[in-house]
Amino acid sequence: MLRLAGSPGPSRAVVPDRSVVHVPAGTDARWHGLFARDGRRLDCGVQDAPADALVPGGPVDEILGVLLDIARTHGPGSVRVTVRDLDDALAFDVADEGTVTAEPEGLFARGRTSGSNGGTGIGLALARDLAVSLGGRLFLAGGDPMTFTLLVPVAPAIG
Repeated sequence: MLRLAGSPGPSRAVVPDRSVVHVPAGTDARWHGLFARDGRRLDCGVQDAPADALVPGGPVDEILGVLLDIARTHGPGSVRVTVRDLDDALAFDVADEGTVTAEPEGLFARGRTSGSNGGTGIGLALARDLAVSLGGRLFLAGGDPMTFTLLVPVAPAIG
């Protein structure tokens, strides 16, 4: 993720290169085994996104990876990744069965950790920076159940 977040300076164009319908399947392929070993369920799906919508696959995968790692480490129960169409953007929701009582902005502060889990406290901050570099947003959409939402602008398929 550090490589994708880049350093301050001229921004590089991020090319939408993956159909949104392929993101949940790829996420499930990468993360299903880890959740299964923990005795937990991971469900990934597309609710109503257009099949021709494209997203920058690498950065979206990295952000979802941070959110899934947090859900696996801190959240109990099943985890659901859902892609929704918002017309001018796509929403990627990552929800688990846990609750968050902290102030939402505090969660994204660099160096903030939630105990002695060995975390560095930079994952959410970098994920949010990466989302902004895509022209999107990353925020806590709900505290009970804990739901993070990544918004990514829609890029229609060309051709």
